Amino acid sequence: MSTPDAWGQVPAAWERASGAIAVARERGWTWQARPAGSAAPHELLGRRTTATHEDVVVIEAAKDPMHAIGARFAPGDWGKHGTVPIRGPVAGAPDEVLFTVLGWTGEDTP
Repeated sequence: MSTPDAWGQVPAAWERASGAIAVARERGWTWQARPAGSAAPHELLGRRTTATHEDVVVIEAAKDPMHAIGARFAPGDWGKHGTVPIRGPVAGAPDEVLFTVLGWTGEDTP
């Protein structure tokens, strides 16, 4: 944060990200902080797994400004070295990325 204007944008960015996370939780997403147990996590990891896919969004909370990346993977593929997503990745502001991933066809598949 190099200017007073930049500091003024932080609460709005967290508010937008928090709102997007709340919507995702209502749709069955789970979230965890990394590192686990940290009072000031570097990342927030959101995931939702269905029978046909796994959507993943990583919010890099320690970056200035906050940044996120999201993608859809085949079941069980996320986290494996060299795995290519079946949709995405998309990157940008946390709320924009999360709402993009939430809007992908099949998001509500149980």
